[in-house]
Amino acid sequence: MYKLYAIIISKGKLKIYDLIANYGNFMLSRINKIGIRDFPAVFPGRTVPLYAIITGCGHQHRTSTDYNNYGLKRGNAEFTIWQYTLGGWGILEIEGKSYKLTPGKAMLLHIPQNHRYYLPKESEFWDFIYISTHGREIMRLWHELEKVSGPIVELDETSNSLKTFTEIFEKAATGKLNSQFKASAMAYQMQMSLMDDLLPSATGKGKVPEFMKNVISFCQENIERNINVDDMAEISGYSRYHFSRLFSEYQGISPAAFLSELRMKQAIRLLQHEALTVKEIALKCGFQDASYFCKTFRRSFGVSPDEFRKSGTPN
Repeated sequence: MYKLYAIIISKGKLKIYDLIANYGNFMLSRINKIGIRDFPAVFPGRTVPLYAIITGCGHQHRTSTDYNNYGLKRGNAEFTIWQYTLGGWGILEIEGKSYKLTPGKAMLLHIPQNHRYYLPKESEFWDFIYISTHGREIMRLWHELEKVSGPIVELDETSNSLKTFTEIFEKAATGKLNSQFKASAMAYQMQMSLMDDLLPSATGKGKVPEFMKNVISFCQENIERNINVDDMAEISGYSRYHFSRLFSEYQGISPAAFLSELRMKQAIRLLQHEALTVKEIALKCGFQDASYFCKTFRRSFGVSPDEFRKSGTPN
């Protein structure tokens, strides 16, 4: 475990703060090395509609009570806010309740929304990381996530979303998040990481049963095959109807949607890192028809596989 400290002069006194307390790890220490910075995402010349995109991310250290945000005073344009506390604390007021944001806790908010978050006079500082996204598909998924998780969640150092945020933050800092296609792919990745972290435990079903683990492993190991929901149900040992109902309860999405997301993740990885033709990638993602693969990819990300590869592949 890595510890991360800051020396701060506050009210004439020198103090040493453990910025990320017991929640810190190597990933978050990398963020601190980059520094306290904001990265607004501005991509001129957008030529295709995108349904998910990052609008900004950053690492901030607030020490003034001037830090005071009202959700209904930030315009009518829809976007999401994920803000994770590293050190110190702040307050969120929403739906008649007040929450103390201590290290390890994250806010899940959207704009426009009736909320307020701020640094109270009792807190000497609030150190946090954040990411904002927008787009029709992101907002749809975000509202579903908020319904299940609520406005406050706890994320430990092993969470997928912290790993994904660190990747996004480093790409932004090094100039690699330099096109709308990359920002769109990373917005989806952040959203999926949050859903992966929060939805299974938030369903109230407790520990994921063994049959679910078997089905997910089967899908991951056989993604190149043209597997379907019937195959998944057979592995589970349940009828298709009963399996589909149980799978949706535990995963928060249907088996068919899960397969589609898994194939699209595989497609992005191959487009980014492998010198394969689109037809070859389609086959490796379980699509027998390359044209159908291209239609599915465009429907998911707003661009064709070729357009994504040319403009959206990280360096």
